Amino acid sequence: MAEDSAPPVEQMALAYLNDCVSTPFAKAESSDRVLIRTILSRADGGAGLAGQTVKVGGWVKTGREQGKGSFAFLELNDGSCPANLQVMVDAAVAPLGQLVPTGTCVHMEGLLKLPPEGTKQRVELRDEKVHHVGPVDPASYPSPKTWLNP
Repeated sequence: MAEDSAPPVEQMALAYLNDCVSTPFAKAESSDRVLIRTILSRADGGAGLAGQTVKVGGWVKTGREQGKGSFAFLELNDGSCPANLQVMVDAAVAPLGQLVPTGTCVHMEGLLKLPPEGTKQRVELRDEKVHHVGPVDPASYPSPKTWLNP
């Protein structure tokens, strides 16, 4: 291939990097859902994105109701990376009993916030709206909370 017909790799890479800087999130191809990987894989663990409103979707890896049923914490994973995004959902936003079972499919929108000091997460999502809940029957589709080894 002649030098002048080679693709401008350096220019293409620079354009891609510029796009990534101007758009802080990589979105899914078929929706405006933000991939969890683009939040959690940042050098700051996503803390620099605090204050941004995002839509995320995925499956509940673990869920637990807290505060006598007034809110719940979900560990959400969309398959884009092994890490989970912690989501805090208030009972006023959605029925918590539908959201907490492992394997539940959800699409939610909320504000990224810094969690309280002393927690392991660098950022968490405070859910403001649940767009969709796909319930799962744990008896028919058991999903372990841990990785399965082949």
